[in-house]
Amino acid sequence: MNKQKVVLGFAVLLGLLVIVAPSSPAVDLTGTWTGSVDTGNMGVDTLTLVLKKAAQSYTGILNDSLGLIDKDSAIAEVKLVGNEFSFSFKAIGGAVEFAMKLTVNGEKMTGQLINKAEDQGTSFEFARKK
Repeated sequence: MNKQKVVLGFAVLLGLLVIVAPSSPAVDLTGTWTGSVDTGNMGVDTLTLVLKKAAQSYTGILNDSLGLIDKDSAIAEVKLVGNEFSFSFKAIGGAVEFAMKLTVNGEKMTGQLINKAEDQGTSFEFARKK
């Protein structure tokens, strides 16, 4: 009988510790992020992503140095699950749709820039501007 009480007490204590234990801090993506991609014959295109917290997710605008993306283009399909961040955007007057699938690690986000029509991706990295 005493053994059952000890086991039950331990289980209750463990349950309370799990409930009150601090969870890992939420990822905060607010700010300006930059990254570059080599477009081939057009040269290197630098992307600038500005993110703002909105309710349970983020909103953002995207610009690029070569003018392939309309100025201050809004990102769409924004998702943040744990440290996995993704969004989509259109380029070349809306003719081409891209997706970004990134893993957040501190001041960097690394992953893939994917042309949705061709389902092909290239490695991409954003770094937060200070």
